Amino acid sequence: MAEILWAFVTIGGPILLGAMLIFVIMSNRRHHSQEEIARTEAATRELHRQMDAEDKALDGEGPPLRPDPRK
Repeated sequence: MAEILWAFVTIGGPILLGAMLIFVIMSNRRHHSQEEIARTEAATRELHRQMDAEDKALDGEGPPLRPDPRK
């Protein structure tokens, strides 16, 4: 009995994992329009710019940080 259960886990586990991975990848691709992707990319670039400015200010290489007036 233990051998059958172990065989099921050994064979069925990777199959189930692969099926779920394919499902998630396909589902993720379907739900993003070009507008959403562009908005995400722009927000990521802005976040990286802010983080770079903060790092430079903390290292003494750039101007002091100012609060973002938009927030």
